[in-house]
Amino acid sequence: MAEPNDMPMLPSQIVEERTHLVIPSMPNWIEPTVEFLRHKAVMGGACQETRSGKLLIALHEAITNAIIHGNLELSSDLKEQGDSVFAEALAQRCSDPTLASRKVDIVVDFDGNICRWVITDQGRGFDVDRILERCLSDDPEVLLSSGRGILMMKSFLDDVRYDLGGRRVILSLSRYSGDERRREYRVPFMVPLQVTPVNDDGAPNWEQSYEAASRNFSKHGVLFLQQQIADAKQVMISVASEKGVVHIPAAVKHSKMLGESGMELGCEFVEPIGQGNPLPSPSPLASPQMEEAQQTVLGILESYQSRELPSHERRLHPRVVFNERVTILLDDQTEPIIGYARDLSKGGIAMITQEILPKEVTVAFSPSKERQAQKVRCRVVRCNLIKEGFYDVGAIFLRLEAKPSAPK
Repeated sequence: MAEPNDMPMLPSQIVEERTHLVIPSMPNWIEPTVEFLRHKAVMGGACQETRSGKLLIALHEAITNAIIHGNLELSSDLKEQGDSVFAEALAQRCSDPTLASRKVDIVVDFDGNICRWVITDQGRGFDVDRILERCLSDDPEVLLSSGRGILMMKSFLDDVRYDLGGRRVILSLSRYSGDERRREYRVPFMVPLQVTPVNDDGAPNWEQSYEAASRNFSKHGVLFLQQQIADAKQVMISVASEKGVVHIPAAVKHSKMLGESGMELGCEFVEPIGQGNPLPSPSPLASPQMEEAQQTVLGILESYQSRELPSHERRLHPRVVFNERVTILLDDQTEPIIGYARDLSKGGIAMITQEILPKEVTVAFSPSKERQAQKVRCRVVRCNLIKEGFYDVGAIFLRLEAKPSAPK
């Protein structure tokens, strides 16, 4: 029974909802439609915020296919002839009154448990069985030529089905799938930090302070990378804010070696940031500035949200948060290096490394634990120094690397 003073959670009370949209076959309608559907799914309780990035990717893929490849009948094979060829053909198709007058019908049904997006175009359809067979191929060239988008949708959602000869796709997602085991969603946010070990008596050892770079934040903690070995059980994390440097006490929960001299530390703030689950008593590390520390962390999270919500007009593909370790293979050395992914899109990946990368590298990663890691050749388009020993890297995908042939 709900307590009378509890904050009403209206999305959890939705037992049935239907939305019906009809949009024109114009490329500039894709991103606004996708963002509207994502936002509606989150606000209505059909999709957890932690999974909404993956939902956005899947919806973008499905609606793009319906408009570009369905109604405008533009073959993806044109991309192999060059981006300019594809762009010119797209402009011509958008100006064709017969093709441009076609509509995409979108019906969203939510029964309180399963949400289904039924997306129907007015094109000619495609050979569904042939494309789905390509999705299961081990041939990198076959997977790149077609089926990669469908494979991504299947990885991010609970079910993907086709009907009407490929003119209709049905995407399904359970509101309870993909539950996060963490108490709070973490956001990738890179800021320079000063880390100070805390002595057993609770006093910060300021003389031993060193610099580090954050990897992500939540209301309860931070994950950061540092260039030295440390064994302190408690630390003081110093973060720059509008009011100056704020010191936040934290307990080290896990540490992981990175090569011979680097280390990853996961820390939990000694007092919880924001509302919920207060500790029974303040920690000895708590300071009079704890309120300011709380506001600093909340400000970081709010800054991330306000920065990420608007679409970036220079990006071809939407991004999804992807915080996993990736293996980076360099052409001129036998030993790989480790990178830490920030986000992922259909077109590329952003990550943190501890070395400057050359213009081209091979990155090995898997979009899910159930799938084998793939090696993808990438062009590095950005390798910016965050601080000493840490680099913000952006890379675009070029091709899948072929698997080595089995010995005869």
